[in-house]
Amino acid sequence: MSAAAPRPPARGHAPARLLGLVVVLLVVAAAVLWGSSRATWVSQVIDGLPAPRTNTAEGARAEPILVPWALLCLAAVGGLLATSGWGRRVVGTLVAVAGLWAVLRGAAGLVAPASTALPVGLRPGDRPLPAEAVPAGPIVGVVGGLLMLAAGLLAARWAAVLPRMGARYDAPGGRNAPRVPPADPDRALWEALDDGRDPTRDPSGEPAPDPSRRQGSGPPDGVGSTEGAAG
Repeated sequence: MSAAAPRPPARGHAPARLLGLVVVLLVVAAAVLWGSSRATWVSQVIDGLPAPRTNTAEGARAEPILVPWALLCLAAVGGLLATSGWGRRVVGTLVAVAGLWAVLRGAAGLVAPASTALPVGLRPGDRPLPAEAVPAGPIVGVVGGLLMLAAGLLAARWAAVLPRMGARYDAPGGRNAPRVPPADPDRALWEALDDGRDPTRDPSGEPAPDPSRRQGSGPPDGVGSTEGAAG
């Protein structure tokens, strides 16, 4: 009797890990963008009496779309888990476009600070100095945009191979490979239904034998005796 051939290692883990990576990137991007909205983006020194003072503006005022971008990342997680195929490509494309937009807006915040986001409250004799960018806030926004862009590109590029929630994944050709039926009949029934097979048929395509009809069994009890008595 020859030993059973070892089963090849499953390759379905790589798409699952890729989907997990995309989800992690989106969650981290949401946290980073929210942190950028709370950070200071613009500052301005007001030279006045009795002493100079500084006005500042957070990212939520300089770039009000930071918080919606963070919410978009969280919504994209649900969208990627609930869709497949073209649906995931659409979600990934939207996330990538928003990520690129976030990168550009963060870079613009470094080069041209939004002085209009500063609070207005000048007093007589005040001399406002030019607004200056606080690099930490826009840089954090750029990092969040890059994370969004990477997650969107991965989702759009590999949408066809990313697993679906609740789906089972086999290695290429795994459906054609022989499978060892489980010993538990209830489990075998559910696996057949999950694979789209008729649970009343065996893998060879023949109807499964009826356990109530045993080969070589005689007539039901009482039939023979009744016939004999009748004769």
